[in-house]
Amino acid sequence: MTMRIDAPSNPRIAAAVKAAASGESMLLEGRRMIEEALDAGMQLNEIFFHRYPEQENEEEDFLRKAKGEGDDHATTPSPRVTEVSARVLRKLSDLPSTRGVVALAPPPHRTLASLSLLLPSKKSSSSPLFLILDDVQDPANVGAILRSSEAFGAAAALLTPGCAWPFSPRALRASAGSAFRLPVCTRVASHEAVLWARANGIALAGAEAHAGTAPEALAGVRPIALVIGSEGHGISPELAANLDHRVTVPLAGRVESLNAAVAAGVLLHILTRRPASAG
Repeated sequence: MTMRIDAPSNPRIAAAVKAAASGESMLLEGRRMIEEALDAGMQLNEIFFHRYPEQENEEEDFLRKAKGEGDDHATTPSPRVTEVSARVLRKLSDLPSTRGVVALAPPPHRTLASLSLLLPSKKSSSSPLFLILDDVQDPANVGAILRSSEAFGAAAALLTPGCAWPFSPRALRASAGSAFRLPVCTRVASHEAVLWARANGIALAGAEAHAGTAPEALAGVRPIALVIGSEGHGISPELAANLDHRVTVPLAGRVESLNAAVAAGVLLHILTRRPASAG
C-alpha cells in the first residue's frame, strides 16, 4: 500500500526539501524531467505524487516505469513512492507545471580523471571542446550553458566552486535535460582546471567582452576549453593569467557585453560550425 503524507511539516518532507536545498539530492520536477533523468541512467531515490482522478491511468503507467516494474535487467532498488496532498507538493516545488509529481535523485558525480578519458586517441581526426564555467552564479545561466554545450557537441563541462549548483531546480529547468547527459565536473578549483588542461594539452580560450581575437580564428584549435567568466567580474585572475587565447564576440551599437549564457552559445556555435565547403 502506498503511503500518503498530507502535512507539509512532515519530517520526511522537511528532509526532502533540505536535501534538495543543500545539493545532496536533485529535485526533479514533473514527468518529463523525471523521464529525461531515467533515460540518462539516473537512479531515483524517492517519488512524491499527487493523485488526479482524471489522470489515473496515465499516472499509474508513469509510476510503473519510474519504479522499473517489468524491467528484467534493472539492477538498482526501486524508489520509494509516496502520495502527497497538493499542499505538500507545493512545499516541494513551486513550479506549477509539475503535473503532480516530483522525485529525488542523487546528483551525478564526475572527476577530472574521468574527463581526461573523453580525449580522443592520437588516431582520431578530431579533438573535443570543453567548457569551463568560472564563478557563473546565476543557475539559469549555468543550465542554459550546459544545454548549449550539449547542443553544439562539447565533450564535458567543468565548474569552479563559485558557480551555481548545476543540479538545482532552476538550473535543471534551464538545461532541459542536458545536465543529465553532458558530463559535468563540479567544484573544480581554478588551479586544478589549469593543471588538468596543461596535462592534457588543452588550450584555454577565455571569453572577453573587449580586445580579444575573432572566435573564427580558433575554429580549428583542438583540443580547447572555452572559459566563461562570472556575470559581474569576468574570468578570475588565476584562470585569466593562464589563458592561451582571448576571444571576443563583435557587437554593434552601444551594447557593452552579452549575457554569459548568450555569449557561450554564440561562441560554441562559431567554434564548432563546419565550413560551407565541408557540406
